[in-house]
Amino acid sequence: LVDDPVPTLVAEAARAEMLVLGSRGYGTLTGYLVGSVSLQVLRKATGPVVMVRGPRHTTVQQRFDEVVVGVQEAEEAGGPVLEFAFSAAAERGATLRAVRAWSIPSVLSWSPGSMWLADQAGGLEPLHKEILADALGPWRQKYPDVDVIEHVEIGAASEVLLSNSGRASLVVVGRRTHDTGLRRLGSVTHAVLH
Repeated sequence: LVDDPVPTLVAEAARAEMLVLGSRGYGTLTGYLVGSVSLQVLRKATGPVVMVRGPRHTTVQQRFDEVVVGVQEAEEAGGPVLEFAFSAAAERGATLRAVRAWSIPSVLSWSPGSMWLADQAGGLEPLHKEILADALGPWRQKYPDVDVIEHVEIGAASEVLLSNSGRASLVVVGRRTHDTGLRRLGSVTHAVLH
């Protein structure tokens, strides 16, 4: 097609199950960067977008046999991300590593009710483990053959997710959607892309 790439790719993606984009691949450093067209398409596309970069060059024989999914949206908003991750793991016969990062909240962000919930769960980390397990529950029932590793860790979400993706053939993250339909890439998605 001869046209402006961003609106053309977004329009084609609207009619497809998935859009697949490649990395720029201009060398060692810039090969890891995502181009402006890809970033614009990622923000505007309504369905799943898969970013594929060139093959990894490793000196040691490694196996990349996991699908890693970042689970921050444990409510209904996280459903499409988890469904995509479980489906991809099932198709590959891969282990699914579900990663949830947490941090100590500021005093101002905690109400007495939320502190009570944390106390009932035995602290903040057990509370986040419970949130992750609850989010994964329906998908474990739907995909009983997928082996799942649950990983909850304190730290910045992008760092925790990336540090757990060393064996991943696929990393799945979501995009934030606002009421106006505007989708934006958060800091975690940016970190994974770059």
